Amino acid sequence: MKKFAAVVAVAVFVAFAAPVFAATNPFMDVPMNHWAYDAIGQLAAHGILSGYPDGTYKGKQPTTRYEMASALARALAVVDMTKASKQDVEMLKKLVVEFKDELDALGVKVDALDKRVAVLEDRLGGWKLSGSLRVDLENRDKDAPESDGSSEVSRSRLIFERWFGDEENPMHFLGRLDGLDTTWKRFYVEVPFYWDSTFTVGRFVWDLEDEYYVDGASELPATGGFAGLDSWLTDRRTDGLGWSKAFGMGTVYAYVAHPELGAFLYDSSLGTNADAAWGAWEFLLMGKLQFTEQLGFDVGAQAFLGDNAEPAAPAVNNFSFDNLLTVFAGLRFNFNDNIALKGIFYYQDYNADVWNGTQWVDGDYDSVNAWKVIVDVKQEALKFTSLWLEYGQMDKGFVTPVAMGDGGSMFVTDRYEDNHIMWDDLKYFRIAAGQEWSEKWATHLFYYNYDFDLDATEDFNEWGLGVQYTYNPNVKFGLNYVKIDWDNSDDDDVIRFRTQVTF
Repeated sequence: MKKFAAVVAVAVFVAFAAPVFAATNPFMDVPMNHWAYDAIGQLAAHGILSGYPDGTYKGKQPTTRYEMASALARALAVVDMTKASKQDVEMLKKLVVEFKDELDALGVKVDALDKRVAVLEDRLGGWKLSGSLRVDLENRDKDAPESDGSSEVSRSRLIFERWFGDEENPMHFLGRLDGLDTTWKRFYVEVPFYWDSTFTVGRFVWDLEDEYYVDGASELPATGGFAGLDSWLTDRRTDGLGWSKAFGMGTVYAYVAHPELGAFLYDSSLGTNADAAWGAWEFLLMGKLQFTEQLGFDVGAQAFLGDNAEPAAPAVNNFSFDNLLTVFAGLRFNFNDNIALKGIFYYQDYNADVWNGTQWVDGDYDSVNAWKVIVDVKQEALKFTSLWLEYGQMDKGFVTPVAMGDGGSMFVTDRYEDNHIMWDDLKYFRIAAGQEWSEKWATHLFYYNYDFDLDATEDFNEWGLGVQYTYNPNVKFGLNYVKIDWDNSDDDDVIRFRTQVTF
């Protein structure tokens, strides 16, 4: 092929590697009035074209396939993924396939080029748009007539992403609009920082306890969403500054925020008191460490430091915190790729005032504990099902920043949706199992039991089952049933049909 033809081909897919400018052409045999003068100059400036030792380009001389492959490899090393178009990426893919043998002979790892082209394709134009939609048809058998059922859009999300800045170490922006009223639930930028770390600024959510709850660690197929529970401390919206650093043994995380936690501490029925700021600074530091392939260790501390204005007439969550410190540590042991034993322990110490019905009195809690032990078995081990076995205890007064109910940190039922403070000593166990029968069909079932120490009226168990059908990778249907059996009141039944679309 002619050398100028090769230049044109390369120039097409690297034209977006840098802004257009009149580059100085280093080759003495390329005249300034030539139509390709600027293009050759830009390619030379990026190190894609080097010419001959005598300072000439020899543009009229046919190029070899090896020369073209060499230029292709160097072009892929400098191409700016934030300015690529679909046509550019398609050309890159074809050229990598065409010159595979020559690239191999030059010692260029074609697999690495394929991965880079895949990244380019994933980040076309610098912006990436994705989202999800859930529509639930639900029927409930409960005491409250207004809770008998509903049909609603239970989730609508639009996610905007952009990579920008340095090509080798780009910054990453993510914004997520939630709900039909379009509220920004995520809005942050990740910035490559000193010491090969990452600085995060904005509204973000870090789920740092994902290994220790069923919906975070397992692949339990539950389009209905009933079986999944949440973190106790993290996996919450954070408006603040975060920092993370990956190293050989794991990753360290830290963030600082100043959240308004009126609704976190008090029942929503309190009106204006529920909207009051707590006035506390939140700090978190955690290390997720992996000593060997089998042994992992997680350790961290979360602190809320500051004074809270006491509401005049508290209703349900009758605590007023000054300072709250939680120290926690988790251990993970993988017997093999499919069977793991893990446990996590939490210790809390906090200063608080308690409403005795007429006034605030001192009610400091010096030692409040919670812990859980888990056996996590993947379906590959048992062949026909996965299995999640969990036993845990939580002391009276333990605080969970993540709400306890409605599939929150502790309970599937929405009876405790606003609760953040355990009202009695609790012992519980959970069993959950998921079965993937084919690429299309999956089922799951679970049974959870909760036994309170003194408040026997609150003892209950939850069980449920469901089936999921995958119409295609973007569309799934789920039919789920859950029953809540209260020891001292009427039972609750919920059946839900969910349609989920991702794009």
